[in-house]
Amino acid sequence: MRNEDNTVNVNEEERFDSRPTDIPVIVIERDNGSSANPRHGMSGTPHGKSTPVLWSVVIILLIALAGTVLLYVFNRTDSGRLPVSVSDKENIEQLKSGYKASATGTTHSSDSILGVAMDFFTLDGLRASLETQMPDTTDNSLVLFMRSADYHPDGSVIGTMVLDGERIKSKNGTERLGYVALSKDGKPVTGVSESDRVADYVSGSGGSFFRQYVLLSDGTLPSDFHLHGKVERAAIGRMADGTLYYIVTRHKETMYDFSDAMREYGVVDAIYITGGNSYLFHRDSNGNVCMTDNTRSKISKYSESAPPAPLLVFRKDIR
Repeated sequence: MRNEDNTVNVNEEERFDSRPTDIPVIVIERDNGSSANPRHGMSGTPHGKSTPVLWSVVIILLIALAGTVLLYVFNRTDSGRLPVSVSDKENIEQLKSGYKASATGTTHSSDSILGVAMDFFTLDGLRASLETQMPDTTDNSLVLFMRSADYHPDGSVIGTMVLDGERIKSKNGTERLGYVALSKDGKPVTGVSESDRVADYVSGSGGSFFRQYVLLSDGTLPSDFHLHGKVERAAIGRMADGTLYYIVTRHKETMYDFSDAMREYGVVDAIYITGGNSYLFHRDSNGNVCMTDNTRSKISKYSESAPPAPLLVFRKDIR
């Protein structure tokens, strides 16, 4: 209705009823059968527009998360913390290939890298075993022996250990990602892994296995070392061509300096061997025996009793 001043009067009832009559009224049923307040279709329009945007954001986040997970899966190393040069699967294949005999014994060399003096003993062609008794040093087949795993005061080994196919009582040691594994016939391999796949394999095939600290993995030093201070250090190191060495420092060194020197020398992987020169015995290719006073003391101490943990022993074939 127009007024005399040509304006239009719209009362409250007309304003309410001015909405389009063809818009459906939506009634939401509650679980108890009652109805919520009716909502008209137009009132949901802003919410309806925001829903696709919200779902788009959710989908983008899910895609990003999936990509992150896939990147982690494909780039994840066996160790979960360090890159690895040899996988568990590859080491198992090496163990399956078995021991290749050699009667030449070990070759000894020395070098000084970054101020760290080291002795290197080749292990290729030697038959390896874990043994619970001190070896007979008059045995001409004996070339080297050294410590293996560490142990608790109660005698339990730290980390997984397998001795001739039998699991040995052990306690935690999850920080020891390095391992040495032996096939039943004496083939040694070293590796870095959180998994016990290799231990499970040697358990079922009559081999042996123990864990120790990682000093190098694929040429990379750990971000932190669990042992500090300076003592004589030892390790089993693997070169890029697969050659294994027993490496011992001539002087007291930190684990970092020892590891860094081995890396500079060209060692790719290195597994710590506890004991330093306390078990430094070797027989050269001419049959000459060399050992430290500490080693003589250990041999005397354990001549009639077993050492606290099995020893890693290397022998050559006598032909």
